[in-house]
Amino acid sequence: MELFILKTNVLSLAMKDELAAQLNKIPQIKKWSVDYQDCDGVLRASAEGICMNELICLVKQWGFMCEELND
Repeated sequence: MELFILKTNVLSLAMKDELAAQLNKIPQIKKWSVDYQDCDGVLRASAEGICMNELICLVKQWGFMCEELND
């Protein structure tokens, strides 16, 4: 299982709920959280059978900004 840490534009509870509706449909994502109160809208996702680029593409398709969070 891999842990992905991503920067998003999910900065409100409503946006988190929108993202949740999509993430919860993806069986490869075992556990996830998003800190919408952080300026980087940090999404942490534990996943199996999906790579970071695939997850980033999915999140973007759903209308959110998403990129790898660099230190």
